[in-house]
Amino acid sequence: MEKDKIPKKSGEISRREFLKDAGLVVGGAAIGSTVLLAACGGGEGETVTATKTVTTTAPGGTVTTTAPGGTVTTTQQVGEVTKTVTESVSKFVCPIDGQEFDTLAALQDHFEAVHGEAPTPAALNVVKFTVNGQQHELQVQPNWPLREVLRDQLGLTSPKDMCMGGGACGSCTVIMDGRPVLSCLVMAIECDGAVIETCEAASANNPALLDAYVHHFCMQCGYCTPGLFVTAKALIDHKPKPTVEDIRDALAGNICRCATYPTHILAVLEASGQNWREVA
Repeated sequence: MEKDKIPKKSGEISRREFLKDAGLVVGGAAIGSTVLLAACGGGEGETVTATKTVTTTAPGGTVTTTAPGGTVTTTQQVGEVTKTVTESVSKFVCPIDGQEFDTLAALQDHFEAVHGEAPTPAALNVVKFTVNGQQHELQVQPNWPLREVLRDQLGLTSPKDMCMGGGACGSCTVIMDGRPVLSCLVMAIECDGAVIETCEAASANNPALLDAYVHHFCMQCGYCTPGLFVTAKALIDHKPKPTVEDIRDALAGNICRCATYPTHILAVLEASGQNWREVA
Protein backbone atom coordinates (compact mmCIF):
# COMPACT_ATOMS: atom_id res chain seq x y z
CA MET A 1 0.00 0.00 0.00
CA GLU A 2 1.37 3.42 -0.90
CA LYS A 3 2.35 5.61 2.01
CA ASP A 4 0.00 8.45 1.11
CA LYS A 5 -2.94 6.07 0.93
CA ILE A 6 -2.55 4.64 4.43
CA PRO A 7 -5.55 5.87 6.44
CA LYS A 8 -4.80 7.82 9.60
CA LYS A 9 -6.14 6.66 12.94
CA SER A 10 -8.78 8.80 14.61
CA GLY A 11 -7.20 11.77 16.39
CA GLU A 12 -3.83 11.23 14.73
CA ILE A 13 -2.05 14.31 13.40
CA SER A 14 0.44 14.25 10.58
CA ARG A 15 3.78 16.10 10.62
CA ARG A 16 2.47 18.34 7.81
CA GLU A 17 -0.58 19.29 9.91
CA PHE A 18 1.61 19.89 12.97
CA LEU A 19 3.90 22.22 11.04
CA LYS A 20 0.88 24.00 9.59
CA ASP A 21 -0.44 24.72 13.09
CA ALA A 22 3.00 25.83 14.19
CA GLY A 23 2.96 28.29 11.29
CA LEU A 24 6.22 27.16 9.74
CA VAL A 25 7.25 28.37 6.30
CA VAL A 26 10.59 27.16 4.97
CA GLY A 27 12.25 29.48 2.50
CA GLY A 28 15.62 28.10 1.43
CA ALA A 29 18.53 30.04 2.88
CA ALA A 30 16.17 32.11 5.03
CA ILE A 31 14.93 29.07 6.95
CA GLY A 32 16.02 30.31 10.38
CA SER A 33 14.43 33.76 10.35
CA THR A 34 11.40 32.58 8.39
CA VAL A 35 10.66 29.74 10.81
CA LEU A 36 10.82 32.03 13.83
CA LEU A 37 8.75 34.81 12.25
CA ALA A 38 6.14 32.37 11.00
CA ALA A 39 5.97 30.56 14.32
CA CYS A 40 5.35 33.87 16.01
CA GLY A 41 2.83 34.80 13.34
CA GLY A 42 -0.47 30.84 12.18
CA GLY A 43 -12.79 26.76 17.79
CA GLU A 44 -15.44 28.82 17.07
CA GLY A 45 -17.31 31.64 18.82
CA GLU A 46 -20.77 33.01 18.33
CA THR A 47 -19.54 36.62 18.18
CA VAL A 48 -17.63 36.11 14.93
CA THR A 49 -19.19 35.65 11.53
CA ALA A 50 -16.45 36.73 9.13
CA THR A 51 -12.87 35.68 8.48
CA LYS A 52 -9.31 36.89 8.71
CA THR A 53 -6.73 36.18 6.02
CA VAL A 54 -3.02 36.10 6.82
CA THR A 55 -0.61 36.07 3.88
CA THR A 56 3.08 35.45 4.56
CA THR A 57 5.48 36.09 1.71
CA ALA A 58 9.00 34.74 2.15
CA PRO A 59 11.89 33.62 -0.02
CA GLY A 60 10.64 30.34 -1.39
CA GLY A 61 6.92 30.95 -1.65
CA THR A 62 3.72 32.43 -0.28
CA VAL A 63 1.36 30.80 2.20
CA THR A 64 -2.16 32.09 2.82
CA THR A 65 -4.32 30.90 5.72
CA THR A 66 -7.85 31.87 6.71
CA ALA A 67 -9.20 31.87 10.26
CA PRO A 68 -12.05 33.45 12.24
CA GLY A 69 -11.20 37.11 12.62
CA GLY A 70 -11.89 40.26 14.45
CA THR A 71 -11.48 45.18 10.40
CA VAL A 72 -7.99 46.23 9.96
CA THR A 73 -5.50 45.62 7.18
CA THR A 74 -1.85 45.82 8.22
CA THR A 75 1.43 45.09 6.47
CA GLN A 76 4.58 44.35 8.45
CA GLN A 77 8.04 44.11 6.92
CA VAL A 78 10.71 42.35 8.99
CA GLY A 79 13.85 41.54 7.06
CA GLU A 80 12.92 39.49 4.01
CA VAL A 81 9.48 38.59 5.29
CA THR A 82 6.35 40.63 4.57
CA LYS A 83 3.17 39.86 6.48
CA THR A 84 -0.18 41.25 5.39
CA VAL A 85 -3.15 40.83 7.74
CA THR A 86 -6.75 41.60 6.80
CA GLU A 87 -9.34 41.42 9.57
CA SER A 88 -13.12 41.52 9.30
CA VAL A 89 -15.59 42.89 11.83
CA SER A 90 -16.62 40.92 14.91
CA LYS A 91 -20.33 40.79 15.68
CA PHE A 92 -22.16 41.65 18.88
CA VAL A 93 -24.98 39.22 19.65
CA CYS A 94 -28.16 39.99 21.57
CA PRO A 95 -28.39 37.39 24.38
CA ILE A 96 -32.19 37.35 24.18
CA ASP A 97 -33.09 37.03 20.49
CA GLY A 98 -29.69 36.24 18.93
CA GLN A 99 -29.65 39.20 16.52
CA GLU A 100 -26.17 40.33 15.44
CA PHE A 101 -24.84 43.88 15.26
CA ASP A 102 -21.58 45.40 14.02
CA THR A 103 -21.08 47.67 17.05
CA LEU A 104 -21.79 47.58 20.77
CA ALA A 105 -23.76 50.84 20.45
CA ALA A 106 -26.07 49.25 17.87
CA LEU A 107 -26.64 46.28 20.17
CA GLN A 108 -27.43 48.56 23.11
CA ASP A 109 -29.86 50.62 20.99
CA HIS A 110 -31.60 47.41 19.92
CA PHE A 111 -31.74 46.16 23.50
CA GLU A 112 -33.26 49.41 24.75
CA ALA A 113 -35.83 49.60 21.93
CA VAL A 114 -36.92 45.96 22.00
CA HIS A 115 -36.14 44.54 25.43
CA GLY A 116 -36.15 47.56 27.74
CA GLU A 117 -33.23 49.34 29.40
CA ALA A 118 -29.90 48.95 27.66
CA PRO A 119 -27.42 46.86 29.69
CA THR A 120 -23.86 47.88 30.43
CA PRO A 121 -20.99 46.42 28.38
CA ALA A 122 -20.05 44.27 31.37
CA ALA A 123 -23.55 42.81 31.50
CA LEU A 124 -23.19 41.84 27.82
CA ASN A 125 -19.78 40.23 28.47
CA VAL A 126 -18.05 42.88 26.36
CA VAL A 127 -14.39 43.58 27.04
CA LYS A 128 -12.12 46.21 25.55
CA PHE A 129 -8.38 45.66 25.51
CA THR A 130 -5.32 46.55 23.47
CA VAL A 131 -3.52 43.77 21.62
CA ASN A 132 -0.26 44.52 19.81
CA GLY A 133 -1.05 48.22 19.75
CA GLN A 134 -4.58 47.86 18.37
CA GLN A 135 -7.68 48.32 20.51
CA HIS A 136 -10.33 45.62 20.32
CA GLU A 137 -13.86 45.49 21.71
CA LEU A 138 -15.22 41.97 21.80
CA GLN A 139 -18.16 40.09 23.21
CA VAL A 140 -16.92 36.96 24.95
CA GLN A 141 -18.25 34.11 27.03
CA PRO A 142 -17.25 33.87 30.72
CA ASN A 143 -15.50 30.53 30.17
CA TRP A 144 -13.39 31.56 27.16
CA PRO A 145 -9.64 31.56 27.90
CA LEU A 146 -7.65 34.51 26.57
CA ARG A 147 -5.69 32.13 24.36
CA GLU A 148 -8.81 31.04 22.48
CA VAL A 149 -9.97 34.62 21.98
CA LEU A 150 -6.56 35.69 20.66
CA ARG A 151 -6.47 32.78 18.23
CA ASP A 152 -10.12 32.33 17.24
CA GLN A 153 -11.43 35.89 17.41
CA LEU A 154 -8.32 37.89 16.48
CA GLY A 155 -6.53 35.28 14.36
CA LEU A 156 -3.22 35.55 16.25
CA THR A 157 -1.66 32.12 15.92
CA SER A 158 1.46 32.52 18.09
CA PRO A 159 -0.14 31.43 21.40
CA LYS A 160 0.14 27.63 21.11
CA ASP A 161 -1.29 24.75 23.15
CA MET A 162 1.09 21.93 23.99
CA CYS A 163 -0.51 20.84 27.31
CA MET A 164 -4.19 21.13 26.31
CA GLY A 165 -4.87 24.15 28.49
CA GLY A 166 -3.27 22.82 31.66
CA GLY A 167 -0.88 25.71 32.20
CA ALA A 168 2.07 23.31 32.17
CA CYS A 169 4.01 24.07 28.98
CA GLY A 170 4.34 27.85 28.56
CA SER A 171 3.70 27.72 24.81
CA CYS A 172 0.69 30.06 25.12
CA THR A 173 2.62 32.79 26.98
CA VAL A 174 1.77 36.42 26.18
CA ILE A 175 2.76 39.67 27.88
CA MET A 176 -0.15 41.31 29.71
CA ASP A 177 0.36 44.66 31.41
CA GLY A 178 4.11 44.09 31.30
CA ARG A 179 4.13 40.59 32.79
CA PRO A 180 4.29 37.20 31.05
CA VAL A 181 1.10 35.22 31.66
CA LEU A 182 -0.25 31.86 30.53
CA SER A 183 -3.11 32.83 28.24
CA CYS A 184 -4.74 29.41 28.63
CA LEU A 185 -5.32 30.11 32.35
CA VAL A 186 -6.45 33.75 32.03
CA MET A 187 -10.13 34.27 31.25
CA ALA A 188 -10.73 36.81 28.48
CA ILE A 189 -13.58 38.37 30.43
CA GLU A 190 -11.06 39.37 33.11
CA CYS A 191 -8.89 41.28 30.62
CA ASP A 192 -10.97 44.45 30.23
CA GLY A 193 -8.57 47.39 29.97
CA ALA A 194 -5.50 45.16 29.65
CA VAL A 195 -2.56 45.81 27.32
CA ILE A 196 -1.48 42.55 25.68
CA GLU A 197 1.53 41.75 23.51
CA THR A 198 1.85 38.49 21.60
CA CYS A 199 4.84 37.15 19.71
CA GLU A 200 3.55 38.73 16.50
CA ALA A 201 4.43 42.15 17.98
CA ALA A 202 7.18 41.08 20.39
CA SER A 203 9.34 39.80 17.53
CA ALA A 204 9.09 43.19 15.80
CA ASN A 205 9.44 45.23 18.99
CA ASN A 206 12.75 43.63 19.94
CA PRO A 207 14.68 42.99 16.69
CA ALA A 208 17.91 42.39 18.62
CA LEU A 209 16.33 39.42 20.41
CA LEU A 210 14.88 38.17 17.12
CA ASP A 211 18.32 38.31 15.47
CA ALA A 212 19.87 36.53 18.46
CA TYR A 213 17.28 33.76 18.31
CA VAL A 214 18.13 33.19 14.67
CA HIS A 215 21.87 33.46 15.30
CA HIS A 216 21.79 30.78 18.00
CA PHE A 217 19.31 28.47 16.24
CA CYS A 218 16.81 28.65 19.11
CA MET A 219 14.13 26.75 17.23
CA GLN A 220 13.78 23.32 15.69
CA CYS A 221 10.14 22.42 15.13
CA GLY A 222 9.27 25.98 16.25
CA TYR A 223 6.08 25.11 18.13
CA CYS A 224 7.27 26.26 21.55
CA THR A 225 9.35 29.16 20.22
CA PRO A 226 6.74 31.95 20.51
CA GLY A 227 6.17 31.24 24.21
CA LEU A 228 9.89 31.15 24.95
CA PHE A 229 10.53 34.30 22.88
CA VAL A 230 7.78 36.29 24.59
CA THR A 231 8.99 35.19 28.03
CA ALA A 232 12.54 36.21 27.15
CA LYS A 233 11.37 39.61 25.88
CA ALA A 234 9.40 40.22 29.08
CA LEU A 235 12.53 39.42 31.10
CA ILE A 236 14.67 41.90 29.11
CA ASP A 237 11.92 44.55 29.37
CA HIS A 238 11.96 44.13 33.15
CA LYS A 239 15.71 43.55 33.61
CA PRO A 240 17.82 44.81 30.66
CA LYS A 241 20.96 42.94 31.83
CA PRO A 242 19.74 39.59 33.19
CA THR A 243 22.19 37.06 34.59
CA VAL A 244 22.29 33.42 33.49
CA GLU A 245 20.39 32.52 36.66
CA ASP A 246 17.74 35.15 35.86
CA ILE A 247 17.28 33.69 32.38
CA ARG A 248 17.03 30.13 33.65
CA ASP A 249 14.48 31.12 36.26
CA ALA A 250 12.39 33.11 33.76
CA LEU A 251 12.33 30.37 31.13
CA ALA A 252 11.91 27.48 33.58
CA GLY A 253 8.17 27.24 32.92
CA ASN A 254 8.55 26.78 29.15
CA ILE A 255 8.82 23.26 27.77
CA CYS A 256 10.71 22.47 24.56
CA ARG A 257 10.44 18.89 23.29
CA CYS A 258 13.40 19.57 20.98
CA ALA A 259 15.57 20.52 24.00
CA THR A 260 16.81 23.88 22.72
CA TYR A 261 17.15 25.25 26.26
CA PRO A 262 20.90 26.16 26.25
CA THR A 263 20.58 28.24 23.08
CA HIS A 264 17.93 30.51 24.61
CA ILE A 265 20.34 31.53 27.37
CA LEU A 266 22.95 32.53 24.79
CA ALA A 267 20.38 34.44 22.72
CA VAL A 268 19.10 36.45 25.68
CA LEU A 269 22.65 37.32 26.76
CA GLU A 270 23.50 38.48 23.24
CA ALA A 271 20.29 40.49 22.87
CA SER A 272 20.96 42.23 26.17
CA GLY A 273 24.45 43.25 25.03
CA GLN A 274 26.38 40.80 27.19
CA ASN A 275 29.25 38.44 26.35
CA TRP A 276 27.49 35.16 25.60
CA ARG A 277 30.80 33.53 24.59
CA GLU A 278 31.82 33.28 28.23
CA VAL A 279 28.87 30.92 28.77
CA ALA A 280 29.21 29.04 25.48
